[in-house]
Amino acid sequence: MQEFLSTYSKIENPTFQMVIFTFLLSFLLSALVAFTYNMTTRSTLRTTNFIQSLILSALIATMVLQAIGDNVASGLGMLGALTVIQFRTALRNPRDIVFMFAALGTGIACGLYGFFIAILGVFFFCLLAIVLSFTPFHYGRHIVWELRIRMEEGAGDPGVNFDQVMQLYCQHWTLDSVNLDRGKDNGISREYDYTLLFKDDTKQPSFLQALLDNGVSVRRLNKQNDELTL
Repeated sequence: MQEFLSTYSKIENPTFQMVIFTFLLSFLLSALVAFTYNMTTRSTLRTTNFIQSLILSALIATMVLQAIGDNVASGLGMLGALTVIQFRTALRNPRDIVFMFAALGTGIACGLYGFFIAILGVFFFCLLAIVLSFTPFHYGRHIVWELRIRMEEGAGDPGVNFDQVMQLYCQHWTLDSVNLDRGKDNGISREYDYTLLFKDDTKQPSFLQALLDNGVSVRRLNKQNDELTL
């Protein structure tokens, strides 16, 4: 197997069958990366069509690298042409960027006919991604929620009662931001934005009621990226 793959590592004039094999291998490996992403990522963090983008970006990278080959002039011309394209879609999750690089790296390796490196690289990348999904560094399949509460100026921080409610219903929460808001009567209030994971997602109504019972004004509670969930 290794000898077969290394035979085409520095081919200058690929045949039609070789080009087809390269694209098929790039597709299969990028599909494996996309499948690993889908299997190890919470549904609320998946952006629309991102999984398709992983596969298609690998095929594009393969096409570009095969078109350039060892021609330096073609490489510089392609680089200049690609600088015209501006991608304005922001990836909120750094993990998505890593998977995008993995897909592009797969396409680049296949486009350079480094099949053996591409296969081993994708295999170990996907294996480690799956292993990490079972470690404490992963949130599992829980839904990620975004909470916004409002406190009037002078009321201090959300307080002890709020912390007790969070400890009772949430397994993890982080304070993302604090915003000042001036009302029509010139009163100043503060809004706290939290990201949290429930111990039990079905307890969300009880959680809201507990906050209200403790005098906390809830402005918003929604699933993270809910409008982008597949």
